[in-house]
Amino acid sequence: MKTLSLTMAVCLGLPCALLAGPRTRWSSYKSNLLNVQVSVPSDWQPLKATKMLAFRYDDLAGGTGGIGILKSTKIDSIEKAAERELEVEGHPPDWKRFNARVGGMRAIKITGTDRHDSSKHFVHYYVETPRGVYIVQCTGSADRW
Repeated sequence: MKTLSLTMAVCLGLPCALLAGPRTRWSSYKSNLLNVQVSVPSDWQPLKATKMLAFRYDDLAGGTGGIGILKSTKIDSIEKAAERELEVEGHPPDWKRFNARVGGMRAIKITGTDRHDSSKHFVHYYVETPRGVYIVQCTGSADRW
């Protein structure tokens, strides 16, 4: 069985300031439950979660970044999932939807300002894979995005 492998910064276009540094070292994590392998900068802290891979980064200037990957058991259509997210009342007007590809697979990308904290931006991907729909959520400090 082939494992979906993602290098987060390359695949998701994470904020460069969060990855700045002359020699970024990478650490790999694997989830047999999700059938996913992820490489993140080694100074990102893994979060304990049973059904997802999640990581967080806090820099010395107060900036933050975070990544979470989970497999949905409830989503059968990435289009419908994206539509439902965009229908949320009261979200900031900068939310945008794009067709995308993640690891060569069809995806829908939604970007914008966090509706609960305007100092943070996010990117959500709904990725259609042969094993089902995966959700990739990224967030970071808006002033460093």
